Amino acid sequence: MSNANTGDSTERPFDLLITNAQLLDTEGLSVLAIRNGQIESLDARDSAPAAQRIDARGGLVSPAFADAHFHLDKVLSRGFFGALSYQEAFAHARDVKTQFTVADVEDRACEALELAVAQGTGALRAQIDVDFATGLVSLEGVLRARERFTGSVDVQPVAFPQEGIVTDPKAPDLLREAFNMGAEVIGGLPEFEKTEEDQDTHIRTIFDIAEEFDVPIDIHADYTDLERFKTLEKTADVTIERGLQGRVVAGHCNALAVYPDDEAARVIDKLAKAEIQVTVLPIANLQMLGSEKRTPHNRGSSRILELLDAGINVCAGADNMFDIWYRFNAMDPVFTGLMACLSGGMRTDEDVREAFNMVTTRASRLMGRYDGPIAAGAPADMVIHEAANIPDVFRLLPGRRIHIKNGRVVGGINASTWTSRSQD
Repeated sequence: MSNANTGDSTERPFDLLITNAQLLDTEGLSVLAIRNGQIESLDARDSAPAAQRIDARGGLVSPAFADAHFHLDKVLSRGFFGALSYQEAFAHARDVKTQFTVADVEDRACEALELAVAQGTGALRAQIDVDFATGLVSLEGVLRARERFTGSVDVQPVAFPQEGIVTDPKAPDLLREAFNMGAEVIGGLPEFEKTEEDQDTHIRTIFDIAEEFDVPIDIHADYTDLERFKTLEKTADVTIERGLQGRVVAGHCNALAVYPDDEAARVIDKLAKAEIQVTVLPIANLQMLGSEKRTPHNRGSSRILELLDAGINVCAGADNMFDIWYRFNAMDPVFTGLMACLSGGMRTDEDVREAFNMVTTRASRLMGRYDGPIAAGAPADMVIHEAANIPDVFRLLPGRRIHIKNGRVVGGINASTWTSRSQD
């Protein structure tokens, strides 16, 4: 595709022209021309005709954000019950979910999606409970919310059996119904089972259903910060055994951080061979795990740098928002990336760049979407930042942001500061 512009006054107007844009790994400022939901040029004329123009004012234009793991059905449900530990959350979650209705889930999910779009999130993988307590109510509510946000954010539904498989005999049939309704990924939580044998059954049942419906797998593995659980390694073993390399995501992976180094290295090597991608959830995990003592320990982070060194795609997700599991969150992917950076000990310039990638291109790759840079011919899904570089995006959050999806402005935020001096 040519980037040239003829200068002919009769040339067809672009849908959107973004001037004074700073791109990653690019010297000087660019002018982005967008037509039909696609970036047509990076060096258009400032004066080129366009239906809409935005002056980026030297700010960074980055790929849109993607959230690789978020429990969209539970958002804003902390009024039902708020747990202080994961043990308490597991014990009371089913009681909360029995109170959900389709309309209730839809309304709460819409409120979260509104925030997500405004912050620049163009895609979100939604973990949705499918179990005896909520049945298919949560899934139906999220699917309705997704429909209302078509064109603003792409929601990828995960059918998630949080109450187990062996402990919840209704789950397998409900999961199958979920895929007939529109679920696209199957989840899992083997640690919820009572014995190692039941954990194995849980994992194998999830893989059976995934193969039956030809869907990818996104499984909660090594969620706790207790090294006795080995569900991550078991997941890698079954992935290789079934020949499903590249089709599996493991979420949380917190216990990996407390394994002895030699054991962690062995598990990471298996993850690489199984081509398993990893999603870390630093925000909620930092509050929920390692909290039994007054002295913080085992702060719910995985071995991010070692996973990246092994060539594993690592992403970061927000996990929860003001629900039974976690009391905070504003759906800000920049904050998610910053927390991943801090909790993972990511210090170098390259590390900070990867932390940003974990909530943009790496998360997009996990979801099977375009994961390349801002480039001619790429989808026009991007965020215009006030800051001109990644460290300042993190440092000055939230900052001004304009979210563009499919070549159309769909949301944004404005932040401003003032002091008494500035009023003089």
